[in-house]
Amino acid sequence: MADIKVFFATNRNHQPANKLQAFGGKFNPDGVAALRFGYAEFNRGQSGPQLAGVTVYPERATATGIKGGSEKFLDDLRLLMKGGLSDTVVFIHGFNVSFTGALEAAARLADELVIDGRAVNVVVFSWPSDGQAVPLMSYYSDREDARASGPALARAYLKLRDYLVKLDSEEYCQRRLHLLAHSMGNYVLRQGLQALIAKEPTALNRFFDQILMAAPDEDDDTFEYDTKLKLLPRLARQVTVYFNPNDRALLISDKTKTNPDRLGSDGPRLIDMIPKKIVLVDCRNVAGDADPLTLHSYYIRSPAMARDLTAVLRGSAPEEIGNRVFVTQQRSWRLVGEPSA
Repeated sequence: MADIKVFFATNRNHQPANKLQAFGGKFNPDGVAALRFGYAEFNRGQSGPQLAGVTVYPERATATGIKGGSEKFLDDLRLLMKGGLSDTVVFIHGFNVSFTGALEAAARLADELVIDGRAVNVVVFSWPSDGQAVPLMSYYSDREDARASGPALARAYLKLRDYLVKLDSEEYCQRRLHLLAHSMGNYVLRQGLQALIAKEPTALNRFFDQILMAAPDEDDDTFEYDTKLKLLPRLARQVTVYFNPNDRALLISDKTKTNPDRLGSDGPRLIDMIPKKIVLVDCRNVAGDADPLTLHSYYIRSPAMARDLTAVLRGSAPEEIGNRVFVTQQRSWRLVGEPSA
């Protein structure tokens, strides 16, 4: 039996002949909002989780009574949450990530995040990022793909909503759902929220307990406008923004891609106007521990970040989390590495 199981939903193109790289860098040929579901299994290795296999659920219900992919996916996830009394984190990856790269990052999250002695379940929403570091062109291509992936994310959310509505009290797992978006995954989140509002304006239900925005490649005024992420806090009990003023990837996004100042660099533009549900965390002191080259992918491979993410997912109040200090002038918390006594 594999050590780690990661679920996935994706609007990438399926490659049945490739058992591990099961999905490519293009959209599902049935449309940009068409989804496939499945799971990947990993074994723990010295260098991190090692991909052992990928299973893709059948696409549609059949005459023999086999459930469609989304139903089987949600059934299996619910039973895992109920049986293991475990929470689930929905993860949206960022720019320049292949399908297997997204699965591997999700597996690392599943390996690092433990809440009250129980490992979390991780579901990765994988959009068709190129997974190729071609200067300038790959960034613009990924940003357009991120924009086009919004309806797919909204569709996945509505499938979850419809599934939860049908459950009776005995079927409900009584565990929590969370959402973590990294880098350009936060732009996918914005597009998904806008697609959801356009399709069903009354569908902004609070299904998530925590929403975590790590190094968001998103405008720093995003919480000021209904057309961006102002309404995001309606979906969760709390939203935490992790930012790093020394983030080199976002500096490039800001200076060379003609983007406005980035949320993941210095936090929101107007801190006095953000809702009280939004908590800001400065990661400048710990970012280099996990990502010394770009100081951008610090949400994994950092013991300090793992402790902080776990505390947030557990539901700890911001002032109760031990490896933080409050910086009054910027109205945010700052990670200091090792927990304080």
